[in-house]
Amino acid sequence: METKKLHYLIAFLSFPITVLHFIFGDYTTEKFVSGITFYVIATAMYLSFVYLFNKNEVGKKVVLWGLVFIAIASILMFLKYSK
Repeated sequence: METKKLHYLIAFLSFPITVLHFIFGDYTTEKFVSGITFYVIATAMYLSFVYLFNKNEVGKKVVLWGLVFIAIASILMFLKYSK
């Protein structure tokens, strides 16, 4: 199986499973909405990165810089909120 197809398959299988987890879990409305929203955004970014990475060399650079940005933002948020 091609790597690109495998990544798409992972995303499309995990999406309904995660949504069902939030639906049948014991979550408040606020946690339910925030969890689903986060997962939809994360899945959209994941699928966009897979598409861009496999499109051409410019797409690979966009994905690299996108991942660097996400890493830096995560580190900064950790340092800010870990106090």
